[in-house]
Amino acid sequence: MMNDAATLHRRQLLQRAMLLAGLAAIPSEILAAVPESAAPLLDKASFNLVTAVADTLIPRTDTPGAVDADVPSLLGDMLKGWASAATRSELLGALQGIDSAARARAGMTFAALDPRQRHLILTEIDGSIPAMIPGYARLKDLMTILYYLSEPGSTIELRYEQVPGRWDPSLPVTPESRTEGGATLF
Repeated sequence: MMNDAATLHRRQLLQRAMLLAGLAAIPSEILAAVPESAAPLLDKASFNLVTAVADTLIPRTDTPGAVDADVPSLLGDMLKGWASAATRSELLGALQGIDSAARARAGMTFAALDPRQRHLILTEIDGSIPAMIPGYARLKDLMTILYYLSEPGSTIELRYEQVPGRWDPSLPVTPESRTEGGATLF
């Protein structure tokens, strides 16, 4: 049985779909626009933590992962140029909460753990009380949105096949293969 934090209700799904549709209409140059002279908000250790979390949430498989889609840099840019002070504090707090959970469980930073250990830590956090790490769900949502708005996420991961598999245009219709109303007649 899923806890309330993991349950996605229809209204939440529609809100997220509308958010994705609205964000998809914004040119990516505007989303990632940060002045060239601006120093990054995240130091090296924080950037490594963001990279490890993104890679654990959406790893590279037969399609590019979040690191391939440059989600850590995009998140860092958004924290600096988009996020309000409260949002920035919430998301950075969630990252520190993840790192603290890794130190408590494994005695190492989250970024220093191997992928299997990182996955176990995030699974534990997902299954815990929602308030254990405030902002964690929002951080996951933002990383997922950034991934699917990226070129690899939207063109490779979300590739649409109208007819998956092989198409045979001339199959013989027999009493065994003829359907009526979706059911095979025998």
